[in-house]
Amino acid sequence: MTAFAPANATMTFPPANFLTIDVEDWYRLVGQYFGAIRKPDPIAFERQVDIVLALMAKYDCVGTFFCLGGSMHDRPHVVEKIAQAGHEIASHGWGHEKIREIGLDAFRDDLKRSLDWLEDLTGKKVLGYRAPMFSVAPEQLEGFLDICIDCGLAYDSSIYPISGWRYGIPGGLLQPCIVRERDERKLVEIPIATVKWLGKDWPVGGGGWWRVLPTAVIRRAFDAVENRDDPFMTYFHPYEFDSEPLRIRSVVKPTAKALSLSFSQNLGQQTTGRKLEAILKAKQFVTVESYLRDLQLI
Repeated sequence: MTAFAPANATMTFPPANFLTIDVEDWYRLVGQYFGAIRKPDPIAFERQVDIVLALMAKYDCVGTFFCLGGSMHDRPHVVEKIAQAGHEIASHGWGHEKIREIGLDAFRDDLKRSLDWLEDLTGKKVLGYRAPMFSVAPEQLEGFLDICIDCGLAYDSSIYPISGWRYGIPGGLLQPCIVRERDERKLVEIPIATVKWLGKDWPVGGGGWWRVLPTAVIRRAFDAVENRDDPFMTYFHPYEFDSEPLRIRSVVKPTAKALSLSFSQNLGQQTTGRKLEAILKAKQFVTVESYLRDLQLI
């Protein structure tokens, strides 16, 4: 049973692969969360974005980039560079605050600020959104989706249908679905990819899971999702492709909590690019926008 009632559960969504990047500055965020004692590295973020763009260009891959306004408002050229490379620009909000903590009214303001900035910058309608840290609480979901379609979005990718210790909506959607309809407009929810094993839904869409899973397991996950005729939604962050280790001590005091985060974020970091390259050699990817246009949903 899903956590909410879809607006249209009859439409089927054909298989496809989406490579999506949550574009955020890791050093700024850890400074925001733990209290920066010095200015974040001004070079690392753009180096990380360039690594991702170069890898995707090598395989003629197009993707969807969920851009965080708070990380990029003073570096608009990064957004422009991504768009000029042929990728779709979507929203990751502005402040990277957990929606379950700030509430829906603050989320609405955050979303509008991000959309206004991105659309003014690119001159193009922004169609998609992903919540920071998949932080929509189950009891917020109905109101959250109302806000998404009211703000003009065509799709959302904030549901991770797992039972995780930091995020997840267990029992949520496993396949894309039309979740809202307003006049002739529709809002599609596209959850992060999962596979079922031992009766449980396991996360395979990206992030820390890709950093620790073997490449062979990731390949089998792609095949499993394709075999059940579902799209495969990934998510990554630029810092996961960095050629250098993440150095949290350069920004914040080395508290136990900060060092624990640094350890987990560096774990397997050097393997992400190699694993994704193996997948790019075998699979084709499309932007979410082009996929939905082909289905005449936008």
